[in-house]
Order: sequence, then structure tokens, then C-alpha cells
Amino acid sequence: MSPDEFRLAFKLLFENFWIIRKQQPEDYAFLRRNQLAIQKELRQRFGMNLIVRPQYIQLLKRPQVLEEWMGAIGFQTTLDYTLFCCAMAYVEDLEEGTPFMLNELVRDLGLLIPEELSIDWQNYNHRKSLVRVLKKMLELSLVETIQGDTDGFSHSEANQEVLFQTTQQTRAFLARAPQSYTQYEDFDTFWSEFQSSQNLEENQLLYQRLMFEPAIQRTVENEEVFNRLRNYYHWMEEYIEKNTEFRFELYRDYAALTLEYRESFKEVFPSRRVIDDVLIQLATLIRKAELEPSSYGVLTISHVKWSHLLLDLQDSYQEYWSKEYNEMSLSQLGDVLLERASDWGLLEVQGQQIAILPSMSRLIAEMEKLNETVDR
Repeated sequence: MSPDEFRLAFKLLFENFWIIRKQQPEDYAFLRRNQLAIQKELRQRFGMNLIVRPQYIQLLKRPQVLEEWMGAIGFQTTLDYTLFCCAMAYVEDLEEGTPFMLNELVRDLGLLIPEELSIDWQNYNHRKSLVRVLKKMLELSLVETIQGDTDGFSHSEANQEVLFQTTQQTRAFLARAPQSYTQYEDFDTFWSEFQSSQNLEENQLLYQRLMFEPAIQRTVENEEVFNRLRNYYHWMEEYIEKNTEFRFELYRDYAALTLEYRESFKEVFPSRRVIDDVLIQLATLIRKAELEPSSYGVLTISHVKWSHLLLDLQDSYQEYWSKEYNEMSLSQLGDVLLERASDWGLLEVQGQQIAILPSMSRLIAEMEKLNETVDR
């Protein structure tokens, strides 16, 4: 395979949960045609497995370092995750292509949900939670709608006349553990056994982390990681820039893959969302504040200082914002910025302080008004 073909293969596999044949026939055919070369490269370079089935192709992504943002799949409450797991237990018991009604699922969820949780379908928030779950299952092609509208259930408990059917992917979604989940005393025990079962080499783990994470931050605990990154930098840079669309950037305090064009991938920072513009404007003010970083490049400020920064942000840049952000209170603005920045490894709340991580400190922007007059 040529480097251009590897670029396409890696983009398809790392960007998508799976490539479903009937939805992406050309992409599926390309990956299937080059299956052996792709499998060999993924296994040797990344320590990852490619699953090839007549219906779909999937790159198994099992991160070795867990972060909170990895669970951000559009769910809003603990109940969302609980209902999702219970709904998956229900559909996994069905054969491929089996039709089922929403009212059948609702009935069985009452039996599957843990005893310590009570579900009341007369409660709007509970119905809305199930609708979010069903939409995620549809998005992942775990089920298909044959007839009816899922949204109707959020409006009324009586709206259960929706017909679904399972797909070829339904039983392939949930990850398998080295042994039954019921055999583990807690998550830490499971995670320790899972990690040891992967048998990854150090460089394979680094390639994985660079592809999975927005940035790898240098800390007291991972000095050896950065020593290895520095030692292998030129080889890793050459491979990444030859076979992917990324550039490999290594600084004293963090390492990351970057893109020249943000349209190249689905999830990038900064995107064209207003919130990303606001974060870059905030980063500009942080640079101007000339704060003193720690030996690991982290700037630390109090919540009072954070509030002052937000006020300065509003005064300096508010005229460039959309109506949504203009109408936010200072507290609302701070919350949405912290959530978005935390997902991208830019900011981190640490008790009574806020840590500004090295990748945030490197951002800067200058806003200017374009001349609205047009020469004719």
C-alpha cells in the first residue's frame, strides 16, 4: 500500500466506530481489498486489532489511559447510561433482523433495570432519557426504525407504537472482558487485568495515545514517557507525517498530533463552533496576564481570578459572539467553557483552583472587523 492509501485507511478506521458495508460500500471495499496490509501495520505499529466481517469492518479501540471525556457520547445523566446498558442487554438476546416494539422494550426495561433505581415512565425526564438512548442506538446502527417516531415517547407515555429491528452489528457492540464481568470485585480489578492482557510494547502504546488523545501532558508520573518520545521523535515524526494527515508536535510539556486543515476530520479543536473561538480568545487573555507556570508548564489560578478573566473576556470580545453566548450569565459562560476545555485537555478544575494546561497556553488569537464596504 502507498502512503496515501494508508492515510485513507487510518482516517476511516480511527474516525469511525465501524465501517458498515451497506452504508459505506466503497470504503468497505477499499479496506477489505487491502485487509492484510492494514492488519499487519495496525498490529505491528499500534498493537491494535482489525475486525473484518462480511457486514462491517471495525478497528478495536481500547485505550490504556482512561479520561473523563472518553465517556462523553451525548448522554446527560447516570440514568442514560443505565438505560443504554439495559437496552443493549435486551437487544443482544434477539436474533439479527428481529423486529420489536417500543412498548416491548419499555416493559422489559422495568425488569432489567437495577433494583436500586426506580423508573417511572410518567416522568418526562425518564422518558427523555430513553429517547436519548434510542437515538444513540440508531446513530450507532445497533437498531433500525421500521415505523414510527421515537421522539413521540418523550411527549407522552402513550406514544409507544414505534417498530424497530436489530441489525447485524447489535451483538458486536459491547466489549468482551478476559472473563465474565461478574467475576470482578470492582472496576479497578477488571481494568488491571484488561491492561495486562493487551501485551503492548511501549512504542505501540505511544502511537495509540497520540491517535486517541488530544494531547499527552507531561507530569511527575510520566517523565519516562516523554524521555521515550524525545528519543524516538524523528522516527515517529517521519512515520506519522508520511502515513497520516497529522503533524507530530513535541514540546517540553506536551505532545500532540495536529492538522493543517480542520475540515479534514470530524472532531477537531478549534472547530467552527463559537465556543472554540471564545476559548481561543480566553487563551489570548491568559497569555497577556503573564502568569508564572509550574515546572510542568501548568498555570494555576483561583476561582476569583477565573471570574476576573471571564469579565475581561466579555469586555474584550463579546461583540464577536453569537446571541447564545452574549446572553449567558458569567457562571453559565464559565461552566460551558470549562466543560469544553476539559474535554480537549486545555483546562482542569482542581478543587479550589483551575489549572491551565500547556496546550491552552500556546493558543492565541487576534480579532479584527472586516471592512464591510465592497468595491464595485
